[in-house]
Formats: sequence, C-alpha cells, structure tokens
Amino acid sequence: MQTVRGLRATSVFAVGLSIVGPAFTANHDVSNPSTTEIIRRSVAANTADWKAQPQYAYQELDLKGKVDSSGKVQPQSSRTYEVVMIEGSPYNRLIAIDNEPLSRARAAQENAKLQREILRRQQETPADRRTRIGKYQNGRAEEHLLMQQMVEAFNFRLVGEEMVEGAECYVLDALPRPDYHPPVERAKVLTGMRGRLWIDKSGFHWAKVEAEVFSPVQFGLFIAQVKPGTKFQLNQAPVAGVWLPKCFTQSVNASVLGLYGYRTREEEHYSDYHLNQLSAGSKAVVQ
Repeated sequence: MQTVRGLRATSVFAVGLSIVGPAFTANHDVSNPSTTEIIRRSVAANTADWKAQPQYAYQELDLKGKVDSSGKVQPQSSRTYEVVMIEGSPYNRLIAIDNEPLSRARAAQENAKLQREILRRQQETPADRRTRIGKYQNGRAEEHLLMQQMVEAFNFRLVGEEMVEGAECYVLDALPRPDYHPPVERAKVLTGMRGRLWIDKSGFHWAKVEAEVFSPVQFGLFIAQVKPGTKFQLNQAPVAGVWLPKCFTQSVNASVLGLYGYRTREEEHYSDYHLNQLSAGSKAVVQ
C-alpha cells in the first residue's frame, strides 16, 4: 500500500518484525511484559497491519521541499492523490495541486485517465498482468525483507511509556548492533542508524517510529553517502481494527561522488481510508 520512495523502507520498523533476544517463557507476567515480549507480541499485530494495507483505498498528500544552506526548508510543491487498487496493484489519481482542487477540465482528464487504466488492466494479457502485479509484489517483498533485517541490526531497550493517538504506548530505543553484517546493499544504512519506537500497549501496534542516521554510510562502491541529518518519522493511527500510516516525514542529507550534495525534505499525509470495494463496507476514516 505504501508508496515506498528512496530510503523510506529502511526507516519503518513496524512491519515484519521478528523476535529479539531470549525466548518468551511460560511464567512471564503479561501485565508487565519484558522488552522481548513486547517485540514478540508486536510481530503478529504489525504483520497483520502490513498485510491489510492493500485492502484500503485512501488519499495521499505529498509535500516536497529543499533545505537551504541555513537549514530552512523551502517548499516546492504538493500533490494530492486518491490511491486505489485496480486489478491487483495501486493506481494514483491526481485530485489536487498545492492544496487546490483541480479545475473541472483537469479533473475530467484525470477521471478519463483512470477509466482508460481500468480498461487497459482488464484487457491485458495474462503475462502482462503477472508482470505488473509481480513488480508491485516484489516491491512489498523487498520492504518486508528490510524490516526483518532491522531486527538483526538493532538491540531494543524499554525506556518508558507515553500517549500517542490517544493510546498508551511503550517507548523503546533501538540501537545498532556492532556485530551486524547487512546481507543486501540497502540494509547498509541500518549500521549507521538509531531510533525510537512507540508501541500501543493494548494491541501492540506500532503507533510511531523515529529514526536518524548518526554515522555516514557509503553505498555503491562509495558513489553515494548518506550523512547525519538524515531523519525519518512515521506516525500511524487506528483504522477499523488495524493501524495504518497517517504521516511519513523524511529528511535526507546525502552526497554523490563526494562532490554533489543534496538535502531534501518530503512529507506524505494519509487520510480517508476506506475499503477498495465500496460494497464491502462503509468508509473507515483515520481518527
């Protein structure tokens, strides 16, 4: 469901998490769970949330900007889309630019594009359909793999409790493990990151995730470098029994070939969640 861009998949700790530390024992006090048990119980909840995401259509507001030499964000543009699943993969229909609804003529054009895409997907060959859906599923599988690697890359420590989205949450710090060896290129960024997690106490869903790069990480035979100042934040909210993304913020500080540097900030806001098949139920709006 999520439109994973750039380093985004390395920042979301909430999907595909597996057990960290020693196994859970039968005499554990469920009213006062250990860090290991909190992580263990969040596995099922967040994997279910991740699997449920493609069932929902939603609106996505994308904000982009550049960071100037003084550290201030200079807004560039915003786009709002209605994201729907069509024949097994998502489609983004543009509905607003810079928070202004499209003109009647432009809206008609976007609706016509949507109808053409529906027809195209309905008439595509089985091979083309497999290719299209496979590309989407492969992206999600890569995201899932990176989430699993986060468990191998970090040690977690319970540091307190806070309220998030009206829910009481455990707060855990995530610090990199010195003995972690990333098996894939994109997982290298984990070696230079640290984070903080907020986990809903009642259902063990992930309510909030923060992560930052504190040590430079090289990519692609030293062609690119992700630097300190790169930060990520994900906020989620309950939607009809599951927790889905509400806002994702990404600030990137990077350089290419040691010469070209860039600093950007992107925000993605999600709202108006509802089941893709309208007949399956009424809209479930983010609280």
